[in-house]
Amino acid sequence: MQNYLNFCLIKKPIAARFLVLNKRCIYLTLAAVLLILPQLAHSQEVNNKDALDLSQAIGFALSEHPEMAVFIHQRDALNARVKQAKVLPRPTIGLTIEDAMGTGTHSNFDAAQSTLSIAWVLEQRAIDSRVNVAKNAATQVDFERDIKALDISAHTAKLFIEALILEQRLQLAKLAEQQADGALSAITRRVKAGKSLSIEQLQSEAELVRRSLEVEDLEHELEASRYQLVAQWGGEPNQYVPQGDLLDVPVIENLSTQLAKLKAHPALLAFANQQRVAQSQIELARIEAKPKWQVSAGIRRYESTDDFGLVASVSIPFGNDARSLGEVQVIQAKRAVYQSQADVLARKLNTQLFVLLQNMKHSKHVIDTLTERVIPLLEKASEEASKAYDIGRLGYLEWTSIRQELLSTQAQLLDAYQAIHLQHIEIQRLTGASLSN
Repeated sequence: MQNYLNFCLIKKPIAARFLVLNKRCIYLTLAAVLLILPQLAHSQEVNNKDALDLSQAIGFALSEHPEMAVFIHQRDALNARVKQAKVLPRPTIGLTIEDAMGTGTHSNFDAAQSTLSIAWVLEQRAIDSRVNVAKNAATQVDFERDIKALDISAHTAKLFIEALILEQRLQLAKLAEQQADGALSAITRRVKAGKSLSIEQLQSEAELVRRSLEVEDLEHELEASRYQLVAQWGGEPNQYVPQGDLLDVPVIENLSTQLAKLKAHPALLAFANQQRVAQSQIELARIEAKPKWQVSAGIRRYESTDDFGLVASVSIPFGNDARSLGEVQVIQAKRAVYQSQADVLARKLNTQLFVLLQNMKHSKHVIDTLTERVIPLLEKASEEASKAYDIGRLGYLEWTSIRQELLSTQAQLLDAYQAIHLQHIEIQRLTGASLSN
């Protein structure tokens, strides 16, 4: 199965990669030291559990999700209807006795005539039409299955991205906690040396508690997110560790290319199939309205002479059955409704696609701006603020504010990466891309 997104497996833990100054990977001075422990912890976690990429997650979800099993049973039922439509009507066997139990020479069975016959209706065209209706109706469940598969794939991909994002938020929160712990140690030494007020130490202790609480919250969120992911296929929550490269930004294709893909969306194909079903139902109704010939053949026995003879007959109903006219009009109206619904859906999908492409462009712009301009400036400001605080030219609140602004911007960068991947997932759901039949 193709990847639902163009993901790459992680070659190394990516927690540190969100803290780069630019594309040349100039790291935060403190981050280079503090990220060693998170990386080791992540590597140990991967060794203890199975690595899971996005393609595997979607494959598991599609093969094991209980909602997908429903379509197997529905298809079996519809295939049975196709078989039933092929069954010919049962012939009729008749026994007729004439000229018996009367009066005179016909008082007994001596002059009786007995006829054994078999009759059947000629309706091969009607049978072929019924089979065609049943087959078209059976294919409808395939489109419904594809629509559900897209929805399950997209939902699984979103949960996968959420798990990756939460893991990075957790690493960022741990970094902030370590920074707060380091700051508290430094401030404690300054307070003992009489270079800082005890109020700064109290504020630093409170900051450390808040950061620790944030780490604990994210650990619970990450555990819940991973459980939601593996629940798609009934897996064990502690068996897998999602792995993917969030920095592998999806390619933003042009609108015309995506609109061309949109025409193959299963929902639009389903409406087209419903129109074909309606057309075959109209043809069936017209065929059913035509007179059906009934043929009969048999053997007649003459009791008086002990002879036999062949008999045959053909019955042709007179005129057409006008009762089908209303049914044909009803089906034609349904077919027009399907066409209108298809037009409405196509316009809706076109609009959603355009908006999503614009949002992807904006998310890419945010990523580039934060990575290449904002974060480098804030890192430089953080370094200068630390130097200024060390020599007493900057207060604790100003120093802390600058560090928190840097962490907040790094979290904003994570938001932008999450947004662009989720937008890409939704575009692929709309266009039906990368869905393996």
